[in-house]
Amino acid sequence: MPHITTSALQRADGSATFTSNLYSILAGVNGPVEVQRRDELPEEAYIEVNIRPGSGVGTPRERYLESIVASVLRSVILVHLHPRMLIQVTLQVLQEPSEKLMKGKGEVAVLPSLLNAAFLALVDGGIPLETTMSAVLVAVDAAGGVVAEPSIKELLICQSVHALAYDLQGELVMDQSTGVFDMGIWEGVAEVASERCKAAVASTEDTDEMRDTDESGEPWLRTALEEKVRAANAWREQT
Repeated sequence: MPHITTSALQRADGSATFTSNLYSILAGVNGPVEVQRRDELPEEAYIEVNIRPGSGVGTPRERYLESIVASVLRSVILVHLHPRMLIQVTLQVLQEPSEKLMKGKGEVAVLPSLLNAAFLALVDGGIPLETTMSAVLVAVDAAGGVVAEPSIKELLICQSVHALAYDLQGELVMDQSTGVFDMGIWEGVAEVASERCKAAVASTEDTDEMRDTDESGEPWLRTALEEKVRAANAWREQT
């Protein structure tokens, strides 16, 4: 289960850290705020995503990842509620594997952690959302076996890497893949990823049923959201 903290930044409207077995991401959200005229959209909020690498300055790699993350966030945020406004998401890579992945693998591998951190920060900031979502990393080994949340060793030798995200309704909202695979393999990957994302928001009873059917996964997102609600209720009672 990933390690999650919320309200990690004092000067952000919302913030969270998401730490998986590979990456640790700090996300900060500000908005809705006034947007520059060149970015103004007449009927919806403009979503700006900035990714800061663990070391050095941003490169075209970060711009590529920003475009993917922004596209997914637009599908879950109720952007029409804040026309001509800006919602800014900043993602800082705090920790990443010391082993360097081949070009393509590295970009796909970090996407689930970036998205999960961003979504948790949006929740922490009270940004109106249309649905919940979670993302998962899946690898396919040389024998065609599907591995969810692979280790760095498994990533280094795998045939393909896949980053998929699903919303609460089970709709696929992101699919980024690299490597050698066919449609049959991808369908197996999608099935595993879908079950993982479903488990992330499952109730205790649903989680037990998934374990009984040999579908692994923990309700980490549901746990984080419930803790956020409890903290908000406790604050209201104190005031």
